[in-house]
Amino acid sequence: MKDSIKHNRVNFFRRSVELTSAVVLVLMMTSCGKNIDYLGIFMTFNESPNERFEQSMQYNAEHGYDTVAGVPDDYRVYVMSDIHVDFSTKNLDRFVADYLADTVAPPFSLCLGDLINATGHYDYFLEHVQPVADAGKKIYYCVGNHDLYFDQWKEYFSKFGSSTYWFEVHTVGGFKDLYIALESGSGTLGVDQRNWLEDVLKTKKNQGFRHIIVFTHTHFFKKDTSQGHTSNFNLEETYDLMDLFDRYDVSLVLQGHSHSRDLTTFKDVVYLRVDALEDHYPQAFYTILTVGNNINYEFINVD
Repeated sequence: MKDSIKHNRVNFFRRSVELTSAVVLVLMMTSCGKNIDYLGIFMTFNESPNERFEQSMQYNAEHGYDTVAGVPDDYRVYVMSDIHVDFSTKNLDRFVADYLADTVAPPFSLCLGDLINATGHYDYFLEHVQPVADAGKKIYYCVGNHDLYFDQWKEYFSKFGSSTYWFEVHTVGGFKDLYIALESGSGTLGVDQRNWLEDVLKTKKNQGFRHIIVFTHTHFFKKDTSQGHTSNFNLEETYDLMDLFDRYDVSLVLQGHSHSRDLTTFKDVVYLRVDALEDHYPQAFYTILTVGNNINYEFINVD
């Protein structure tokens, strides 16, 4: 009996120490400055993926879905990811200048998320991409995990709108391509967005699209530990989405997040993870897709 009481006291003491240590760790993390949202790395404390998806659907209902017409049959799409703007925009400015100087590029480009590095920099980012809008062109965005840290979804949504949507590209020769933006900043689509995706693919399947191109932030194939615990898809969801992309003949899935390039083909679907454009990242690149009967890739070093 005495041994049992002693054992229970030891367990109680151990648990108390563990709980106290955890509380101290959390307090330390939340007081370590604004550059890293330590708690946000591990879990979402604000809007859930389903709640963000619902807001995106409301935005889409009010603003509709785009059709980009009059595009050449073979066209070049400029793609950037992981810009992580703080007070330096050298690489972002290079992307914007190169894109606007390309006279055969269509009036849209893609950004795969992690626009900013921490907090308070969305206005600075927007200032440096304003020349794109001034030229009558558009950047299509999806949200990254850094764009959600520190409860920033509200600001992202107010400035960039929906992060789950589709748009069509119609070429002068009568071809059609479908682009689908998915919100994966928390490392999951959530049930509602996943079901929406299948409904879109099912609806669009027999509408004669040459290519279906999906773009999102978080990658599906984790081949290293560079991102640690931050927003990675679990295996069950990955398997489900791989099957979905295969069944509905998706041509290409574009992803960022890991800051390093990777090209994987699985069940005839190409998964291209693009490089980071971040100023402070060695070997920064943006990507150019040439979309025609086939899709080719070119990687532009901005150093």
